[in-house]
Amino acid sequence: MRPFATLDAASPLAPIVAPVSTLSQRPRPLRVWDDPRLRAPDEEAWLRMTPHEREAAAEAIEAVLDEYREAMTEGTRHVKRRMGIALDLDAHFRRTGHQVYIGSELAVLYPGEPVIVPDVLAVIDCDPDYEPERWVVLDEKRGIDLVIEVRNLGRKHKDLVENVRDYARVRIPEYFSYDCRSGALRGWRLADPKAQSYAPIVPQGGYLRSRVLGLDLAVVHNRLRFFSNESMIPSESELVTRLQSLVDERQVERDDAARQRDDALDRMARVQATLARSVLETCRLRGVALDDGQRARIAAEADVTTLAAWAGRAFDVTRGDELFA
Repeated sequence: MRPFATLDAASPLAPIVAPVSTLSQRPRPLRVWDDPRLRAPDEEAWLRMTPHEREAAAEAIEAVLDEYREAMTEGTRHVKRRMGIALDLDAHFRRTGHQVYIGSELAVLYPGEPVIVPDVLAVIDCDPDYEPERWVVLDEKRGIDLVIEVRNLGRKHKDLVENVRDYARVRIPEYFSYDCRSGALRGWRLADPKAQSYAPIVPQGGYLRSRVLGLDLAVVHNRLRFFSNESMIPSESELVTRLQSLVDERQVERDDAARQRDDALDRMARVQATLARSVLETCRLRGVALDDGQRARIAAEADVTTLAAWAGRAFDVTRGDELFA
C-alpha cells in the first residue's frame, strides 16, 4: 500500500478517486498523507472515547483510505513481491519457533498521526496468528517494529525521503525500501529508541542487516531475499519443491527396490521351474516311474535347495518313492 502517494489532479486517475460522499466535497490534498481525515485522534482524545467511539473513528479513517486505494495500486509485480516477502518471513519465523507477527497492508494508527499502511510490517514477540482488523498503537500498547515498502510505480521521493522522515518521527525502529523494478534496496535504523531521525544502514558484504529480524537482506535475481548465517532462507514454494523432490527420490528408490525384488523372484521362479523339469526329465530318461502325485509334488516344490537335492538323487534312485526319502 502506498499511504503517501501523490495524486495529480491532471492525472487520468483523478475521476476515479473523485469523492462520492458529502464528506468528501473538499478539494483533495496532493498527498494522501496530508488528508486531515486520515489523522488518528491524539492520545488524550482517544482515551476519552468509549470503545464504540474508537471503533467508529477507526472505521471512518479506513473508509477515507478506501477512497484512495484504487489510485494507490502499484500493479501485479508489486503485489507478488509484497506477498512473497510477507510469506517468506512468516514461514521462517514459524519454522524457527519465534513469536513474530507479520502483517501486510494493515492500517496502523499512531496517536495524532495520519494512518500508515505499510506493504509489510513486523512486530516482535507477538502471536503470529494474531489477526487484528487494524493496529491501533494506543490499544496494542506498542508500535510496530519494522516496515518494508515495495516500490514499483510509486514516487521514489516518497520512499526515500518522505517515509524516512515520517517513519522515524513515529519511532519505527527499522525501515527498508525495496525497488522491485531496479532491484535497489536501502535501509534505515533509529540509533536509539528516543531518536526521531534515521541513520542509513550501511551494506556489509552485499547485505543489509536487520537487527529487528535478526536477518540479513539482499536482492537476488531481482527478488528481496532473507539470509541467516549467510544461508539464504528458502521461500515456501522452494520448500515445497524440495519436499516434492525428496518424495520423488524416495519413490524412485522404492520403485527400484520393488523392481529388484520382482526380478529376484522371477529369477528364483525360473530356477525353480528349471530344477523341477530337470528332476522329471532325469526320471523319465532313466525309467524311474512317477505317479501323478509325485510329479505334482515335484512341480509344486518352492525350495530350490530341495529341488537341487532331488535332481542329484534322480541319477541314483530306481523307484519314485526313493527320490523323496
